[in-house]
Amino acid sequence: FDRALAGHVGHVARNATRAFVHGLTGGHLAQVPDGDVAPAARAVARLSAVFALTTDALMATLGGGLKRAEGLAGRMADALAWMYVASATINRRAADPDPADDACYAWASAEALWQAEQALRGVIDNLPSRATAFVLRRCAFPLGARHRPPSDAITAAAGRAILDGRAG
Repeated sequence: FDRALAGHVGHVARNATRAFVHGLTGGHLAQVPDGDVAPAARAVARLSAVFALTTDALMATLGGGLKRAEGLAGRMADALAWMYVASATINRRAADPDPADDACYAWASAEALWQAEQALRGVIDNLPSRATAFVLRRCAFPLGARHRPPSDAITAAAGRAILDGRAG
């Protein structure tokens, strides 16, 4: 039991360290593919670390009560789904870096990253334990929110590309 507990505490400590370091550096220490997908891939790596740490905090504070905390569980599902969308967008862009898709890639990656971050911040903001929320917020987002929704200009450019048939 002692070895299993120590292993779990070590795992949580590594998640906290990874989330904090990626939060400070913007994910620049993460191993990501080179090219124009690197910034978005670093952001997904950072948000993945925050997701893991948030999951640890939820299980530590709520345990089995997480099943009844449907709002928190739903936000975690939203965060995971948006990180999947971001990852799929990055994978598509890395496989086919067509310049005609620039606006659509910019819009999709910005939207997915912003939505994932908002979902994770929503979980932290609604944790029943305010002390845990305070510590988690400082560790997961030491410099605050980094993502913004796509600008109107990017949204319009992506819409034009889709309507003109330029987007693949």
